[in-house]
Amino acid sequence: MIWTYCEQWNNLTETSMNVLTSEQAQARHVSGQLYTAVASPMKTLRVEIRMETGYASVIFMDEHGRDSLDYTFTLINGSLFLGTAASYEYGDSQERGRYADAERVESYEFTTDGIIRRTVEVDGEESKESRHGIDVASNWESVPNFGAYDALIRRDRA
Repeated sequence: MIWTYCEQWNNLTETSMNVLTSEQAQARHVSGQLYTAVASPMKTLRVEIRMETGYASVIFMDEHGRDSLDYTFTLINGSLFLGTAASYEYGDSQERGRYADAERVESYEFTTDGIIRRTVEVDGEESKESRHGIDVASNWESVPNFGAYDALIRRDRA
């Protein structure tokens, strides 16, 4: 996969904000500053990393530039833990980027001790449920080396 780098991704314009060279992005990776890696040329996947705050996120985008799946990781004891996952469905809408409103949002919050909280929002209605005793071993990832995001960007995390 080929990566391009920027400080942040703009969902409204579907473009990189403040493009970075590979060297600049790597320096940010080492120092812990925020940077975003965008899979090119299709721009259907991006990785945001900010280790100074213990944050990493993997966002899969659909063909209309909208976020379709978001995994957010938190740094805990030197490793990344998948703490939240959210999927977005837009129905027949073809609106682009952040201009589209999701018809359905399904989100999961995970704890390191095996609690999962699921929330489903459809047309303004929300339902919630929790489960305990879940094996969350697959939620852990090593902090990736710069440019080596393969383990982090796994879509299937079951």
